[in-house]
Amino acid sequence: MRNIFDQYNQPENKLTHSLVSCLNEDNHLLNSFLKSFNPNFFDKNSKLLLEQQTIPGEFRSLEEDNEKKGLPDAVIYNQEQCLIIESKVSSSLTKDQLIRHEKTIRRRGFNNIKGIGIVVDLLPNVRLDNWTQITWNQIYSWAYREIKRSEWARKLIDYFNVLENNMVESEYLKEGSITEFTGVHFDSDNPYSYREGKRQLKLLMNKIKENHSLKDQLNVDITKGRGGIKKEVVLWDYLTFDTGVKQKNFTDEPHLTVGMTDKFIEATFTIPYRIKGKTKKNFYSLSWKNFRNIIHEIAINYDNYFGISEGFKPQIILVQRRYPSQSSPPIRDARLDVDLRTAFKEISSKLKPTQKQQEEWLKLVYDINNNKKSNLQFQIGGRFYFNKHSLVDGKDADQVLVKSFLACKPLIKHLFK
Repeated sequence: MRNIFDQYNQPENKLTHSLVSCLNEDNHLLNSFLKSFNPNFFDKNSKLLLEQQTIPGEFRSLEEDNEKKGLPDAVIYNQEQCLIIESKVSSSLTKDQLIRHEKTIRRRGFNNIKGIGIVVDLLPNVRLDNWTQITWNQIYSWAYREIKRSEWARKLIDYFNVLENNMVESEYLKEGSITEFTGVHFDSDNPYSYREGKRQLKLLMNKIKENHSLKDQLNVDITKGRGGIKKEVVLWDYLTFDTGVKQKNFTDEPHLTVGMTDKFIEATFTIPYRIKGKTKKNFYSLSWKNFRNIIHEIAINYDNYFGISEGFKPQIILVQRRYPSQSSPPIRDARLDVDLRTAFKEISSKLKPTQKQQEEWLKLVYDINNNKKSNLQFQIGGRFYFNKHSLVDGKDADQVLVKSFLACKPLIKHLFK
C-alpha cells in the first residue's frame, strides 16, 4: 500500500511533503517546529498558512514544472511574513538558489522574509543573513521528542525510517543520514526486518565510533569497520585494534563484533581461529588458573555494569565452522554457549531464580579451546535482549555496548601485552 506521504518522485520533495503535511495537520507540532527552528518570527496571534511546491497565492504546480521554475519546496506565511523552506539530500544547497527564492517571494509583496535550508550535512560556505541551515537529523530528533504528544510526529518518524532505507538501497543517499540513532527496539508493534535492522546497526556503529573511550582504553581503531552490511541471518559489523599493521584482514586478528538478530544484539570480543603472532601465543599459553582469573574479572565487570538485569547475559561462545567456498555461508558443526556467571558462585547466587554454580562449563571451554583441532572461534561478551527489561532501547544503547566491550578489557590487554 502506498504511503500517504509518497506524493512526489524526488526524495527531497517526499521529505518536505511529509514534514509540511504533519505540520499542517497538527497545530501543536507546527508551533513546536517554529519555536525550535525559527523562534520569534511570526506574530503570536497570526493565522499561518502552509504551501508546498508553490509560492503564496498560487496553485500548486506539477513537480517537474517546479524544478524548471525554481520554486521553493515549501512556505509558511501570514499576510506580512513568509518563511521559505528549501530541502536537499543528494544535491547541494547554493546561495544563488536561496537568493532567487527570496526575490520570488519578495515580488509577491512580502518584505519580512526568512528561510530554512534543510540538508544532510551543514554547508559552512552557504551563509545568508536571514537564512538558517539545519540538518535532517535535527528534524528527526525534534520529531522524536514530540512523539508522545503527537501522532503525526510518530508518522513522520516512521516515514523517515522507511525513506532512508529506500534511499540507501537505491544509492540516492550515499553518505550521512536523515535519521538518528534512538535505540534498538523490536517488538510486536515494531517487528524486526533486515532493512530496519541494517539501518539501526549503521546508526549504532556510527555512534559507537564517536565514543573515544574505546580508543583510549582498548586502542581500538574507530575509523574503520565492515563497510557494506549484507543480507544475512545475523547482521554484524566489527571494529579492529590499532596494532600498527597495515592492510591486515580482520579475521587474522582479535576484533570487536556487534551482531544483531530479531531477538537480541551482541557486543563481543572475537578471537578468530586464524590469529597469529603474539596474540596467538598469549591466548593459547594461558594456564587454567590464569584463564579462570581473567574470566572472573570480566564477569565481575559485567556484574558491576549491569547487575542482575534480565535484559542481558554475559557469555562465552565457541563455534566450529567450515566453509564450502569463500563467499558461501558457513556450515556450523558445533556451538557451545556458556553464561559466564555459572562459574562464579558470588555472582550466580544473586540471580532470580538462583543460578546454580557449575564451574565445569568454563573448564570445558578452556579444555576444548586449548586442544582444538578445527576452525574454532572464541567469543566473549554481552547479549542484550529485546524484551521488557531491554537495556538497548534508548538513545544510550551505544554506551551499553561500549561497556560490554570495556568489560572484556582484562582478556584484551593480556592478548596484546
